[in-house]
Amino acid sequence: MSAEIDPRALMSFRAVAEHGSFAAAARELGWTQPALSGQVRRLEEGLGAALVVRTVKGVRLTDAGTRLLHYAELIDGHLARAARDVAGIVAGEARTVRVVAFPSACTSIVAPAMSELLARPGGAPGTTIDLEQQEPTSVPELLRRGAADVALVFRHDAQELRGAEEEFASTEIGWDPLQLIVSARRGDARAQRTRRMAHHAGDRWVAGCPSCRQHFLRIAEREGFAPDIRHSTDDYMVVQELVARDMCVSVVPRLSLVSYRHPGIRAYGLEEGDGRRLMILTARDESRAEVRAVVAALQRSAARVLDPEPGEG
Repeated sequence: MSAEIDPRALMSFRAVAEHGSFAAAARELGWTQPALSGQVRRLEEGLGAALVVRTVKGVRLTDAGTRLLHYAELIDGHLARAARDVAGIVAGEARTVRVVAFPSACTSIVAPAMSELLARPGGAPGTTIDLEQQEPTSVPELLRRGAADVALVFRHDAQELRGAEEEFASTEIGWDPLQLIVSARRGDARAQRTRRMAHHAGDRWVAGCPSCRQHFLRIAEREGFAPDIRHSTDDYMVVQELVARDMCVSVVPRLSLVSYRHPGIRAYGLEEGDGRRLMILTARDESRAEVRAVVAALQRSAARVLDPEPGEG
């Protein structure tokens, strides 16, 4: 016979794993520590497996505990969404779809999609959309906890976010090519569409988020030079200002130039495969009509600013 899991004991175990100790979890839950320990012990007895190992610094999860925590997070997310949806129905409130996206997508894809959806006849009646800016690495946890319903993320290669793509429903929405940006003060006004980064091997550079920086460094290595990175910022307005003043050069996603483009920069394309692929993630069992409407609106909005495939503009 398969073991039965007490939902209350499962959430008690999740609290211990999240807070790193029985004492901290007990304080958060308002329980006594012995009562919480008893819950986790009964869960372990029912499963026939140790889930935590007590140490002087708190607790450490066993392999079985790590695997069970994954399911506990998913269940907790479902419970949070269920409570929110039912409460909305009882109170007669509008249905809320929570969207998370990275900064350049918020301005160029999500905001236009929200505007279009709310103005579209029959688009999403009785639905409100809450937007939160987040980098892709934060998305899986938000989806698991039910803190987000729809997430717009990117990856530079097949390895990034592979676990998230397997865990959640994933829809590819387009390709965002990289652009090499330099100051217009350079005086090169020729109709040159592409340029190699190595052309600027002797310049100073500004780099962005950790994922973007690693992709940038891989391209530089391929082109045979080590860039002199002097500045680091995730804010593309700051990047463009530094470049426009000829303090450095940079490589940025084309999407970052859609909503705001400094008049003092020039942009050049790189090789066709240099860019990032954008995706929409939702829970695999997501079936609400309002969520489907938001996803469809994001797809329409993305189609206006992204390439279908590398090299197809």
